[in-house]
Amino acid sequence: MRKTVASVLVVFMALFMFAGCGKKTIEQQVKPAELQKMVDEMKENATFKSVYKDAAIEVKENSITYKYWYKQELTDEQIEAVKAQLEKSGLDKQIDSLKSSFKKSTGIEPDSISFIYYTADDKEIANISK
Repeated sequence: MRKTVASVLVVFMALFMFAGCGKKTIEQQVKPAELQKMVDEMKENATFKSVYKDAAIEVKENSITYKYWYKQELTDEQIEAVKAQLEKSGLDKQIDSLKSSFKKSTGIEPDSISFIYYTADDKEIANISK
């Protein structure tokens, strides 16, 4: 989990490099091709490959959403256990840190950052958002 969070941080920091000056929203600053490149790099992480089948980063105006799909099929009990673990994982604190870092780097604080996790068959497990 920590390696995944570290990967997310690396990807998020890459957003800083692509952010232009003088733009009004994050969405205007980051091109879809740049987001796809970041996702592709994240997917090369060994921990990612062992746990997740897919990922996406979406930017809408000044909101950033990271989406992850688990590789393994999960039972309802497993889904509840994963949800509980994700909710206690400290991602909300990480979101605060990311918002602060982004504001320092670009002058724009995201309105929200979300981490959404899905089962292999597209059922939402958890949405940690702030």
